[in-house]
Amino acid sequence: MTSTTTPVSRGRRAPAVATLFVLTAALFAYSTLETMLSPALPMIQEAVGASTPAIAWVFTGLLLAGAVSTPVIGRLADVRDKRPVLLGVLAVVAAGTLLAALATNVAMLTVGQILQGVGLGLVPLSVGIIRDTQSADRIKSGNGLIVGTAASSTAVGLLVAGPLLTVLPYTWLYWIPFAVIVATTVCAWFVVPSCPPSRQGRVDWAGAALLAVGLGLALIGITRSSRIGWTSPLVLGLILGALVVLAAFVVVELRTAEPLVDLRLLGRRAVLLTCAVSFVVGFGTFAVFVLVPTMVEMPTETGYGLGGSAIATGLYLVPLGIVGTLVAPLTGALERLVGARGVMLVGTGAMVAAALVLLGADTQPWLILLSTALAGLTVGFGLTQGMNIVVATVPEERTASVSGLAFVAKSIGGTLGAQIGAALLNGSTIPGTELPAWDGFRSAFTVAAVISIAAVLLSAALPSRLTRPSGANAAPVPATTEG
Repeated sequence: MTSTTTPVSRGRRAPAVATLFVLTAALFAYSTLETMLSPALPMIQEAVGASTPAIAWVFTGLLLAGAVSTPVIGRLADVRDKRPVLLGVLAVVAAGTLLAALATNVAMLTVGQILQGVGLGLVPLSVGIIRDTQSADRIKSGNGLIVGTAASSTAVGLLVAGPLLTVLPYTWLYWIPFAVIVATTVCAWFVVPSCPPSRQGRVDWAGAALLAVGLGLALIGITRSSRIGWTSPLVLGLILGALVVLAAFVVVELRTAEPLVDLRLLGRRAVLLTCAVSFVVGFGTFAVFVLVPTMVEMPTETGYGLGGSAIATGLYLVPLGIVGTLVAPLTGALERLVGARGVMLVGTGAMVAAALVLLGADTQPWLILLSTALAGLTVGFGLTQGMNIVVATVPEERTASVSGLAFVAKSIGGTLGAQIGAALLNGSTIPGTELPAWDGFRSAFTVAAVISIAAVLLSAALPSRLTRPSGANAAPVPATTEG
């Protein structure tokens, strides 16, 4: 007979609120750490004696580690007790942060950053733990809190990094998050309950190896494109190699009884479109996350730059963090009003507006604040609803791994968007200088708007009703998910 035990009944050992607090604290510390490092890059490069290409590869390694480890961590969360998986991930991130803080050369720093990249898997892992420990009416607000935490940490990290760097060595950007992560790990040991899987399974390590190689080749090719061009033999070879390896990954996964990522679930229209929207959202938001900081810190002589510091950049991004933090937990309430598809349309529509508004920011700097606030709506509503759709339509034993796939898609989209944006800026410079001209920004904003429109169209194609997955372990679909 099918068990009627609700997920929250497996988490009686500790209050659900305390578990949610630990998860948000861990994500906030990790996300803030990675955001704070951007303004400190020149200091870090000088301290470890790294060349510009070497220091760039240090942070590319972090991105690669996150993209590769996230599906593995998601699968482990599906087939193992999530509590030890969480503790293990936090321990690896703490070790990486400690190693980076102590680094005296670029090799130590690289290893530390790669270990930190494992922390990206905290997002799908948290989605799975929330599903197991929270009541049905709190799952959506819990997912919103996770997304809101990531949004707020972006603004806080940029806002705090500048003042810290003026009074303390850059290593404190590692030491402070390290202390928070260690404290969070201790709290998680006592607070987070055991979250056993609905059924045991195994990790497809062969599929994981193929995915790692394929994503690695793709991301390296993308990150090299802005420097040597998309048509260079190296970039074309890397992209072609990535496609071949990822095609092999698809074949292996479809033939494996217990795949790393169950690609058959992409046959569900809601799941496929959610992953596609995640990719496009990652691509489209590069206008805010990459171009806005560049605009703010450009000299005023350019005619559009504000001559701002890292502190000013953080201030201009604060609306994103505030709006994202406030609206993400409200996603469930909005869904009851406009349906699941309506929430995604609101989020992706705001992304189109955020890009278009920036077209006038050369003469009206206040439009930057409006744009980042609109991007907060995209992050808060769009990403939260994406997680809610996965939870509502994917069998319980696949929630974490499919959530991880969506975030990997977003990460790859963001990397691709950033490199295309950089190429557009490099292709249009002010005569007699190497500074980007406003025409380059205008082209980049236009591309972001067009890509964002694609996200709106994909969102409109979402089903009006999210159907319940078949099987005994399928999660019930709340009535509020109907369009």
